[in-house]
Amino acid sequence: MNNYPQSTKKSTLISGIVSLLLILFAGTFLLPKLQDIGIPYETVLYISRFFIWFCLAILFLFSFYIEKQPFLLYKEQVYPLSYYFKSVVKTMLILIAALFFVSLLIKAIGYPVESEKMNQIMKIFKNNIPLIAFTCVTAGITEELLFRGYLTPRLEILLKNKYGAIVLSSILFGLLHYSYGTLIQMIGPFTIGLVFALHYNKYQNIKIVIICHFLWDFMVLLIKNGQLH
Repeated sequence: MNNYPQSTKKSTLISGIVSLLLILFAGTFLLPKLQDIGIPYETVLYISRFFIWFCLAILFLFSFYIEKQPFLLYKEQVYPLSYYFKSVVKTMLILIAALFFVSLLIKAIGYPVESEKMNQIMKIFKNNIPLIAFTCVTAGITEELLFRGYLTPRLEILLKNKYGAIVLSSILFGLLHYSYGTLIQMIGPFTIGLVFALHYNKYQNIKIVIICHFLWDFMVLLIKNGQLH
């Protein structure tokens, strides 16, 4: 791996990774409970998005002041503009094929695909373009920077195995979506994380996976809300 941080102790890397995961999972568990004190669910969704931006900001400071190294350990590669377009299209097609295959497997074993929790969330998103846009921008930027940009390379250092790091970071990404209700709501993100992590590891350009993540979420939310008709 490029830019192996020789000066950074493994204990420091571990503390950053563990702190990130604890904060994210705590937020995933606790933020929905704000509804119990009367805060509307739409407001809770906005708060949860601001929360993950806050996590990203804290992690940037941690990498700079505590780890004393760049947030992105992979040196960002620069490609021609035409490559970005081709790479986004190719990655999106791979993602669609992978998720289609996963959904067929889930249906084949008879596990429910529909999630009551997701249906509830979709009602909040219905005709709410500002929330849809903010959610997709937040997910595309923050989740890719946190999981593919920060977490995966550091796991690679600790595990000394890039594929082990890719799989583990994808599992953690999937588990972070446990509150959405069904198995596919975790396997789907796991698959997404796997595709994006493999791409980022190979091509080392975070902008491409950010764009793909945004486009995927935006497309899915528009389709689910019937806004493409």
